[in-house]
Amino acid sequence: MNQVMFQDFENPAFQRNGSPRCLDPAEDSRQSFAAFVALRNLSWNEVLRKGTKYYSEDFSRFCDRKMSVVVATLAWSRPWPEQLLQCFFVAAKCVWLLHLLAFSFGPPLTILRVQDGRAFDELYMEDILHDRQPVQSPCQVKIMVTPGFYVQDRVLKCRVLKTRSAA
Repeated sequence: MNQVMFQDFENPAFQRNGSPRCLDPAEDSRQSFAAFVALRNLSWNEVLRKGTKYYSEDFSRFCDRKMSVVVATLAWSRPWPEQLLQCFFVAAKCVWLLHLLAFSFGPPLTILRVQDGRAFDELYMEDILHDRQPVQSPCQVKIMVTPGFYVQDRVLKCRVLKTRSAA
């Protein structure tokens, strides 16, 4: 699910080959932050009443694209129950707001992803099991759960599930 939601995060339009809303980077940053402020308090009840498109056409298109990928990946053919739709909305809104916030900086924040099988590096990664498994040998990434970010001279670590390296 996270791979689907964060795909194309690096692009200003959050879609492959998308272009920024504004060619002036400073203005694009201001617009990203304004969109963040406008949507941060959007509730599920408001979406039920008016739909996402009423509040933001960009966010609405983002939700449609991501939902289409999830539906295709799961080969889902039935209507989604409301509780599942609400959970999807919350997840999509969080990722969309994070994207808007990342592009509010000049330059935009860079996402940190790691591939499965990469050696675990505690400077850039956090184990979601928080060392419940004793470390007796080198570890590697089994799967990335959430990406991290480079923020100026700091690293917000990505969260991974690690496993012992094959000997």
